[in-house]
Amino acid sequence: MLLACSQAPEPAVADFNSEKTQGLVLLSGLPALGTKDSLAIVELDPESAKFGEILYEYELPEFDAPLHHLYYSPSGRLYATGLGTQCSLAEVKLVRSASGAPAVNDVDCLNTHGQVVGEDIMWHAVDGTQYMFVTFMGGTGLDQADGGSVGVFNSQNNELVTIIEARKSVVGEGQPYIMYPHGISAYEDRMVVSSTVHPDLATGVGNAVTVIDLNTFEPIENIITEEAKPVGFPSSPVEVLFVRPSIVAGAQPAVLVNTMFGFETWKIPYNAEAKTFGTPEKLYDGAAAGTGVPLEFYGNEEELFISHAIPGVVKRYSLKDLPDLVSSGEDIQAELGAHHMIFFETASGRKLIAIQNNLLNLGNAQDNDPTDVDFIAKLNDHSVTVHDLITGERLGAVNFKAKFNKGIDNIEALFGSGFVHHH
Repeated sequence: MLLACSQAPEPAVADFNSEKTQGLVLLSGLPALGTKDSLAIVELDPESAKFGEILYEYELPEFDAPLHHLYYSPSGRLYATGLGTQCSLAEVKLVRSASGAPAVNDVDCLNTHGQVVGEDIMWHAVDGTQYMFVTFMGGTGLDQADGGSVGVFNSQNNELVTIIEARKSVVGEGQPYIMYPHGISAYEDRMVVSSTVHPDLATGVGNAVTVIDLNTFEPIENIITEEAKPVGFPSSPVEVLFVRPSIVAGAQPAVLVNTMFGFETWKIPYNAEAKTFGTPEKLYDGAAAGTGVPLEFYGNEEELFISHAIPGVVKRYSLKDLPDLVSSGEDIQAELGAHHMIFFETASGRKLIAIQNNLLNLGNAQDNDPTDVDFIAKLNDHSVTVHDLITGERLGAVNFKAKFNKGIDNIEALFGSGFVHHH
């Protein structure tokens, strides 16, 4: 879901809250380098003498795969999804110590009732009740070649309400299905999830977006978003964004879709009165433009940002022109694997963007790490680059592998302080 927060007025330097320049990062231990997974707070202000330092670190329990994404709920609670089967969804107890300093006092793995490999989280109200929706790329079993599910949880107590599941092999030919869901977004009583890739990165790849009726919690339609196959795989839709009036006043609702292996961004028009989706339209062709593996949608009050892992750039578009993509400035030059991002201001009032550059931390053959996947390893710079938001100028970089012998999986603002729309 896109969470929209109003931008706070620019603070006076004397009143500046230094926590706003600190990133909350998930770090992956690299087995061959003897390090372990952790959750850390890192100073990202290039004007600070402590730039690039880990200010606080909490060692995570050993799971069969790393935690993957961090999300703040509308009430400020912190959650993480996980790429394995032992902890696919967790609530992270981010608190303040007696001295007021940020700290983690627990990571509570939640009961997903067999759903594995958690990816994205969205909070959305249905008939006045707010739920937490979570995509599970592995569905109810990694042995399922066509698995995948959406877990619906009580947003207050984290208890499972229901599992939305519709495997191709079970529902029958021509019926709507859910397979390898990753991205998720919603508007009113329609939710969309993407069909990305089987968690083993080998069994299967999707090429569609699934529409779910939130009145019944049932899938009702699959929409193909695929044209060319620049790397020979199905398009693998990854993140989706339901453009809606709460994001852009007066916007015509539509779904934007990034296709990881198609290198494209698509628009699916939506008629809110008739509750029907129109013919998908390709808005951006990465193969022609020289970019690949588009990943995330982020935005502030004026712009939408889309990260492209190859060659490692973030493109920017005018928010008021959505759902069409109208360029609002030059690309921000990051590094291979450009992925998640946060926005913040320095004490001097300079607006910055920090970009995490890696696709997945699955190891590197040079480190004799048995989890290596060549394609993934090439898209891991293991860094965060910090840029002037207005000009795109790079002001600094932190390479977590070189400095801390770890990879970086995800970055979020500490206590959600950055105002941001997030896929």
